[in-house]
Amino acid sequence: MTRRGSGRFLYYAAAIFLFLTWLSLFLENDSAIRWVQAVGWLLVGAGIALIVQPMFVLRKRGQPEADEDWTHTSTLVDTGIYAIVRHPLYLGWSLMYPALVLVSQHWLTVVIALPGLVWVALIAKQEDQHLVAKFGDAYERYMQDVPAWNLPAGIIRHLQRRNS
Repeated sequence: MTRRGSGRFLYYAAAIFLFLTWLSLFLENDSAIRWVQAVGWLLVGAGIALIVQPMFVLRKRGQPEADEDWTHTSTLVDTGIYAIVRHPLYLGWSLMYPALVLVSQHWLTVVIALPGLVWVALIAKQEDQHLVAKFGDAYERYMQDVPAWNLPAGIIRHLQRRNS
């Protein structure tokens, strides 16, 4: 997780907009479609799972650097959820925006969610650049094998690798 320079701005901006997206749930929308809201809440649950799981995987397999948090790994992690997508935390984070749009079904939620979603995508792109600098060719090979956010493609590729 990069929090350096412009990455820090993007990180905080995306977090603020996610918070504002959550707050938008308090906007009244009497015409909300209930089954769409239910789909949104399911996606919120999936997003939370994708956000939380990396914390455990990186702590266990990433060998965090001394005196650093779990995001500062000293080894490339390509197992568990990281064998399916490179950025599960950012995927989960980005999933929250459209999920909350489905729950809220208010136009203002869309306006708030769009910049946050773009910022998370930019954060993930910066993270790839940082990890290429940190892990070199190994990370570049990993990028070719594992998609950044495409969960269905990641599952298919993972199953193909396991079966070959």
